[in-house]
Amino acid sequence: MWPRLSQLVKTGELLPTDLAYAKLRSPQKTEDEAAIDCALLLMARKGHLCLDLTQPSQMDQLPPQLLEMVCKGANGQTLFSLGKSAHFEEQIATHLLRLLSYSQATHSIERIDGANKQQQKAVELASTHPLSLITGGPGTGKSYTATKIVESFLAEGKAKVLVAAPTGKASSHLGSKMEPFGQCVKSSTLHSLLQVRSPLDYFQKPPKLQADLLIVDEASMIDPPLFARLLTSIEEGTHLVLMGDPNQLPAVEGGSLFTDLVGLEIPKAELKQCMRTDRREILDLADAILNGNKDAITTIDLGFAEKKIEAIYENLWGYAKEHAPNDWIQNPDAFRILSTLRKGPLGSSALNEFLFSKFSSLTNQVPIMITRNDTVTGLSNGETGVLVDGEIAYFGDGKQVRRHELPPFEYAYALSVHKSQGSEYDHVLLLVPEGSENFGKEVLYTAVTRAKDKVEMEGDKEVIASALQRSSGKISSLERRLEGV
Repeated sequence: MWPRLSQLVKTGELLPTDLAYAKLRSPQKTEDEAAIDCALLLMARKGHLCLDLTQPSQMDQLPPQLLEMVCKGANGQTLFSLGKSAHFEEQIATHLLRLLSYSQATHSIERIDGANKQQQKAVELASTHPLSLITGGPGTGKSYTATKIVESFLAEGKAKVLVAAPTGKASSHLGSKMEPFGQCVKSSTLHSLLQVRSPLDYFQKPPKLQADLLIVDEASMIDPPLFARLLTSIEEGTHLVLMGDPNQLPAVEGGSLFTDLVGLEIPKAELKQCMRTDRREILDLADAILNGNKDAITTIDLGFAEKKIEAIYENLWGYAKEHAPNDWIQNPDAFRILSTLRKGPLGSSALNEFLFSKFSSLTNQVPIMITRNDTVTGLSNGETGVLVDGEIAYFGDGKQVRRHELPPFEYAYALSVHKSQGSEYDHVLLLVPEGSENFGKEVLYTAVTRAKDKVEMEGDKEVIASALQRSSGKISSLERRLEGV
């Protein structure tokens, strides 16, 4: 049955599960029609939310023989989706149109002292539209703009303000900017705000958020289920402001929904002016990455060119020992190694095991990262702390948790670039091993923009050059669904 698809499984271009799924879905289909189901799973593994035959960049990711079969089996149809992805995208499209249909306020906003034109526009859009976007890279004043939006709402007597982000680190960062407003502003993670404790919650009715204003930071990290739940929870009268950098890596679970929204006819303010001249060198490098300028990228030498893992590890240990803080509790964000990969000898997991074996003989402090939300301790996935003497973990908000009470965690001497999103470090060492080119330039941009003062990079120049020529943007059917709703 279906010999050509079976051959693609034998050659490793498809997984056995792809073929099993196609057989389960409809055993009576022709082989060309079954190829579409296989292609859908393949695209889902690559982070796409649909199979769109009008997208050349997506078609290039299909094996030629599979693509030929898919085109024959499509019978003129160009858009296909897995049921789960279609479910969430339809919810997102429906509620986007609902929010955009609400009436707009007409009051004017006074000129804000210290704000540039783009920031002024962002405050005006947030105050007059039920849904607006704020985009911008690091150092462009997104957090400052958020505080001005809050000031505007509170001045109008609108007292219920919420701020949130997908990770504990990002929500704490934005929440710290809101401390001058006291109890008028509540800060939390999106999962906590939307009462998501397990994947099953995404299929339950979300809470209705009672707020005059909700600002969500790091919106590029929001995956489809969380985006759908967020939009569903917003009622008429609430102003939703989504902030983020569309050039960052897309959400781990799939899609590039915030980037999709930026491309739609939604009120938006793009912050372009760099407000921090001390970061000019880093921001220039970030711009060069987005422009694919490989000549602007320099690397240090930790032995990547020789490809001898033992030598690389020894060089890396010397570098880490020199630059890591002596006291992680006092300087938790002073230094971090970022790898574009999680697995493999130069992925973050292997590096953490190696660095733990080295550092454990020098210090009783171990940087850790929580890997699962926990309602008992209040700790969130992605939150970082320092474990001391293997007994007590200290976190940035002054919280102390004993070892046996901690939710699952991992060492955090090194992080994958995906895990670093929403965080900033004074000094970043970025490792770009072979295989990194598959992520595209966004992985380099995201890593570089985690650094506040200094960033250094090590990697094969051909791998880096190849990554600069690719984009890790993911395809969705959101725009087409909006047309059909």
